[in-house]
Amino acid sequence: MGANVLEHLLDGVGVGRQGRPRFCANHHLPRRMESGGVREKMLQTVLGTVRFRRSRYVCPACGAVEYPGDELLGVAGTGFSPGARRLMTRAGCRGESFAEAAEDLRLYGALQLDAKDVERVAEATGRLIDDWMRAEGTAAFLGATPEAQAQEPIPILYVSLDGTGVPIRKSELADVRGKAKDGQAKTREVKLGCVFTQTALDEAGNPVRDEQSTTYVGAIESSSDFGHRLHQEALRRGLRHAQCVVALSDGADYNASIVQEHFPGAIHILDFYHAAERLSTLIKENTAHPAQGAFHQLGYGLLEAGRIEEMTERLRQALPQTGPRRKAGLKHIAYFDQRKEQMRYARFRAQGLFIGSGVIEAGCKTLIGKRLKQSGMFWSVKGANAIIAARCCIYSARFEQFWEDTGS
Repeated sequence: MGANVLEHLLDGVGVGRQGRPRFCANHHLPRRMESGGVREKMLQTVLGTVRFRRSRYVCPACGAVEYPGDELLGVAGTGFSPGARRLMTRAGCRGESFAEAAEDLRLYGALQLDAKDVERVAEATGRLIDDWMRAEGTAAFLGATPEAQAQEPIPILYVSLDGTGVPIRKSELADVRGKAKDGQAKTREVKLGCVFTQTALDEAGNPVRDEQSTTYVGAIESSSDFGHRLHQEALRRGLRHAQCVVALSDGADYNASIVQEHFPGAIHILDFYHAAERLSTLIKENTAHPAQGAFHQLGYGLLEAGRIEEMTERLRQALPQTGPRRKAGLKHIAYFDQRKEQMRYARFRAQGLFIGSGVIEAGCKTLIGKRLKQSGMFWSVKGANAIIAARCCIYSARFEQFWEDTGS
């Protein structure tokens, strides 16, 4: 019944003479398009399938075809209404698979779709979301967004970044070197970043992340491109008005380069968990001391206190005098020496700052892993990036804003 009413309401919407002539300039001088009669198309909507009659216009020079009615309803190039596409995108990005999403939409909304329908729509919308988020980032860089223009200061703004591998089709891994012994890569790294704020401490003096303040950006792309992406998101969130900026990351060199280039005045903190994990590996594999033993507890205490020079000296003394274990141990020690200013954890705690990147770690597991790392999945880079963009938008609570701004 709803579909019948909608079809009646649409009758005549896309038909009739245009208020002004339509011109085509598709690789040629502008030519006035000619009427090509009326054509029907079937539209899948949230109320059911409806018949839509609309005028057709053809370019006499190149044969290009346009349907003004499709443009008016937002259905150019698709057989699904904006409302249906909205549900398909959300279901396709939130579920564990496109097939599961199609089944959910059938059960919950009586939408008769197959998995491929959901996949095509979710990925197409994801690409539109990525374009919209990039445009928003560019506007923030130019100071043309409400957030970027806001004058109210932000006490502490955090940027956090990490990466996780996603299984990619073999055909797109030919030039990618992997960690396996044969050098064959099976995944590509998704670089994920988040921005959040902090204004208070709890009763115990621990930092508290502001509720609903976390937004995400991510993609399979170069560290250079990702650095610009994360910087623009921070600008959109009010970077210019932050009284204190904190960058939380693991010890990857490219993360340090991003922080140095885009957040030069930030307090850069190396995630405590990563540092503690490396300490455990060093003691277990390169010294004679047992894991979790007294020496390990001593090293952990020094790390927690940010006394990195004292910790590395004790570790150096515990290494074998010669051999491969000493060589590997010295590499670990060099890692700590080169990043010691990012590991002054006692000082950071005294400043009321987070020292762990739990937010971005959780993002890698939930936002990326839960959807893109299911058993048997192999993505194209283009498809993965579309779903990543859509999920970042959803988990940043910006999904509704996208539809409102773009009318997609």
